[in-house]
Amino acid sequence: MEFQVIYYLLLLLIFGYFMVFHFQRITTIPSSSPLNLDPAQINELVNEIDIDSFYHHPSWPQRWSHPEFTGKYKKRWVKEPWFKDNNRQPKRFISKLLPFQLPWGYVIYRTVYTIESDELWPIALDKLAKMRNYCIDADLHAAIRHKKPKDPEPDSNAERLVKETYKDVIFSNKKYWDGAGTEKIRQHFAEYLDASKGQGYRFEGCLMIDEPSLKSIVATVIPEPWLGGRGSQTPDPPQGYVNMIDGRYTGNESGYGGFMRVEIGPLWWLYLNLKWSTMSQVCPTVPEGLIPVYDGGDGKAQDEEGNFHQMPIDRDVR
Repeated sequence: MEFQVIYYLLLLLIFGYFMVFHFQRITTIPSSSPLNLDPAQINELVNEIDIDSFYHHPSWPQRWSHPEFTGKYKKRWVKEPWFKDNNRQPKRFISKLLPFQLPWGYVIYRTVYTIESDELWPIALDKLAKMRNYCIDADLHAAIRHKKPKDPEPDSNAERLVKETYKDVIFSNKKYWDGAGTEKIRQHFAEYLDASKGQGYRFEGCLMIDEPSLKSIVATVIPEPWLGGRGSQTPDPPQGYVNMIDGRYTGNESGYGGFMRVEIGPLWWLYLNLKWSTMSQVCPTVPEGLIPVYDGGDGKAQDEEGNFHQMPIDRDVR
C-alpha cells in the first residue's frame, strides 16, 4: 500500500513538471511572425528549397497550395485539349515546371513609404497584375484571332493555371526598407540566394519599386485585348517600369552594373528568359552614364529622369 502511494506521488510530480515547463511552450504562440522579423532574420530561417515540394519563402505565413497540383497531376493533364497545344507559351511553361519552381513570381522590395505611396501601392500592384495577365493571354488572343470558323474555341486552362500559380515575395516594411538603396537590397537578396541556393527564374534578379517607379506603374494604360479585325495604328502609350537588381553581381563585368529598369509589359517574357539566361546576359548594353531598360527587344537607354537617349548602333544584349 505504501509503495502504491509513493508510485502515484511520483506520477503526480512528473505530470506537474510537464505542465509547468513544457505545456506553456506548446501552447504559446510565437510573439514575432516572420513578417515582423528583421529581414536578415528571415534569411536565417530559409530552408524552403526542396525538390519534392512547392517553393516556400519564410516570410509567407502559410505554404502555397493549389487543388489541381495534387497526386499525379501531369498524367491527368495529358488527356486535356490544352496540354496538346505546344504553340502557346503558357502551356510549355506550366507543364515543364518542377514542384519547387511553383508558385512562380518575383522577389519585390518597396522602398517608398509616404501618405501618397500608401494610396498608390495597391493601385500599382493591381496594374502589375493586369499587365501580367494581358501578356500571359497574348498567345491565347492570337489563337482566337486566327482560328477558323469551324474550329473549337481555344482551351484557356494553361493560361488560367499560369495566372493562379503566381505569387510574389514582397518586402514592404517601412522600418527596414524606407529609402533603401540598391546596395542594401542587393546585399539582402544575395544573402537570401546564398541561404536558399535557389537557381533559375525567381532567383536571377529582384525588383525594387521606388517613388518614380511606383508613379510610372500607376500611370500605365493597360491595353485592351486585340481579338479580331485590324490592329490599332496608334503608337503604344508609355509603360511604367520596375528596377531590377542582380544579387549575384560582383562588380567585375565590364559595361555591366548589375542594375537595369524593366518595362512592366515584358516582365512575363523576362521571367521566361531568366530560366536559361543570367541577368547580365539579358541586360541591354547602353552608353556609359545611362540606365539600361529591358523592353523585351533590343532595349533602351534612359537617364535618371526617365528621358530616352540614342542607343549605340551596334547595340546588343550580353
